[in-house]
Amino acid sequence: IALAAAGESYVVTTGTGSGKSLCFFIPIVHHILTEKSSSSQARTRAIIIYPMNALANSQLEEFDKFVGNVPGARPVTFARYTGQENAEERNRIADNPPDILLTNFMMLELLMTRQDDLDRRVMENCVGLRFLVLDELHTYRGRQGADVALLVRRLRERLQAHQLVCIGTSATMSSTGTQADRNQTVASVASLLFGAQITEQDVIGETLER
Repeated sequence: IALAAAGESYVVTTGTGSGKSLCFFIPIVHHILTEKSSSSQARTRAIIIYPMNALANSQLEEFDKFVGNVPGARPVTFARYTGQENAEERNRIADNPPDILLTNFMMLELLMTRQDDLDRRVMENCVGLRFLVLDELHTYRGRQGADVALLVRRLRERLQAHQLVCIGTSATMSSTGTQADRNQTVASVASLLFGAQITEQDVIGETLER
């Protein structure tokens, strides 16, 4: 949370059920609420990329749980755009850009490359993007990892995301050497994927205190 507040990119590598989602959800919501207090312009400020639709669906339910008990209009809006949505839902997203967009890398690739008016509108709503999250970072390897790395670079350029904060979440990505060695390995992989400098100090782990 402190790294995000300072505009730094980072990776969270902790176990299942440890609260990784909150490590990006809290700073993203904080930024959105801060911006909305001074600007009424509706636009998408964060994109969260999931490797599988099942994860996006699960996260959608979690987000709904976080903000669903707020009385009145939702202070933070979010929507899923993964190919499961019908034409009416896709048009609603294009007409009313959510603060947070949940998608997968294949759909984001289509949004970037298809010459469809609706796709262009969705992407135009993301100009100036502030947060990009890659969930399950360890799944992006080999050719798929290279595809995602290029996608991130093209996304940053097209959306003029000059202050983009990149966040990765993952279960343990390296199990050899010292903790410093493992952090260095994770930082190197994340830097390649995001096209941004991520140091071993930007890798957040966990220790168990019995």
